[in-house]
Amino acid sequence: IQYLVVQVQAILSDNLPTPSTITTKMNHLVALVTADFPYATEILCLFMAIQGSMAVRKGANSKKSMNWFHAFLKSTLTAYSGAAFTNMFMGRPTAMFSNDIFFGACILGFVIVNYLPMDIGYHFFNTFVGEALYTVFSQVFRMGGVTGFSDAAYAAFKDTPSVWYPMPIFGPILFPVALGNMGGFFMNGFDAYLEKGMPWLFQQAFACATFYHFYAHDLEGCIGETVRGVIKPLGISLMTLMGADEKEREDDVLFAKVIVGIFMLFMAIVRMPQFLGPSYSPFTAVGTMMNSKKSKKVNVAPKPSKKNKAKKQ
Repeated sequence: IQYLVVQVQAILSDNLPTPSTITTKMNHLVALVTADFPYATEILCLFMAIQGSMAVRKGANSKKSMNWFHAFLKSTLTAYSGAAFTNMFMGRPTAMFSNDIFFGACILGFVIVNYLPMDIGYHFFNTFVGEALYTVFSQVFRMGGVTGFSDAAYAAFKDTPSVWYPMPIFGPILFPVALGNMGGFFMNGFDAYLEKGMPWLFQQAFACATFYHFYAHDLEGCIGETVRGVIKPLGISLMTLMGADEKEREDDVLFAKVIVGIFMLFMAIVRMPQFLGPSYSPFTAVGTMMNSKKSKKVNVAPKPSKKNKAKKQ
């Protein structure tokens, strides 16, 4: 609101916004992608539950023919399969059991989507504005999952690093990947989920967890040092633009969270049906371009030599 007010004042006075105005705007973006705002846990859990309920309501329960308990559990596991089961691989209590907010949000989200008068909840979240709301906030929830589960795995395994590298490599990457894809495996089955190739949630979690792990955790290895050596000068400039103080500008973990958050948020919006659609992936797009170039080279017929032409004549 403050940013909009300043913009209106600038237009009325024929003045451009000041750098401090831009910084205020960017700080709100950082607060969003790092979930640094009041009642963040409650808000993110609720919208995650709404997204799960909307997925079931627009799919398997489009005619509202499912038993309410069947629809409720399907909605809950669509949203929170990762939170319900992934921690078990690490011998840790799941958030669904240890935090009342998670299951409470599932109940509230299910009621909002399915049982408000005149079906107003479903109709609102079926609009562009409603879909954008639960898309953005549920994606912020996933951002916290990628970085948080990578941190948890690194903390668990850092005292027993790889024999060939000064820190554990795969655990802090695969743990958040498992978190983000548990719902797909649970709801679709192993073969059905993977039969068309690597799902987007796999691509997203693997790319983001890999970057975050090496940038934030790899303090001694050559990979982390190289990545930070290339990116950190630009990162300091970006964080300065966002209004970070000296300590925040040098915080590698914070910067990695901001980059992962902005990328995931951007991709969630771009992949909405109103834009490029859920089939879009920047990774498969690059792969398709490379494959198309290779196929063109293979399919080009060789030109006949001069000797062959003479024989034919």
